[in-house]
Amino acid sequence: MAAGNNSTLDTTELMTGKDGKLFVEVNGVNTFLAEINEFKVAMNVNTAEYQGVGSILVGTVPTGVTFDLTYTEAVIRDDVIMAPLLTAIQNGYLPVYNFQGVNTKPDGSSEGRIAFNNAVPNGTIDLMSLTPGDVIKRANSFRLNSIPKMISEMAAKHLYN
Repeated sequence: MAAGNNSTLDTTELMTGKDGKLFVEVNGVNTFLAEINEFKVAMNVNTAEYQGVGSILVGTVPTGVTFDLTYTEAVIRDDVIMAPLLTAIQNGYLPVYNFQGVNTKPDGSSEGRIAFNNAVPNGTIDLMSLTPGDVIKRANSFRLNSIPKMISEMAAKHLYN
């Protein structure tokens, strides 16, 4: 048996949502989006099917990838995302945003940071969505026109054999 196949995870290294942050670049400075209570960046793999003559097997051929960033924010400000978005649309174009997602180890020893650049609005973006008795929130959706770039990465410190 190879070394490391019998490792046990040290659960003190597990992170939760409180250990992550999302930033957006505003005028060259990364601004923490503290009003966001959930965000997600997903990779979608596009494929084509191919079945060769005489084969019962239908194969899958990867043809490309897309990346989507979605988040929900509590509405406390409009100046960072919404106002620039609506102003740009009034001027006949959609703005491009750069985001960074960060996960930090609970003890602060290291962080994983990924750049999500060239993000353009995509799909449905809530302008206003109100329900009596609830916190006012907005859902946002972006498509990344760049492959996410790993800025810093984490490794497990404590794997026990």
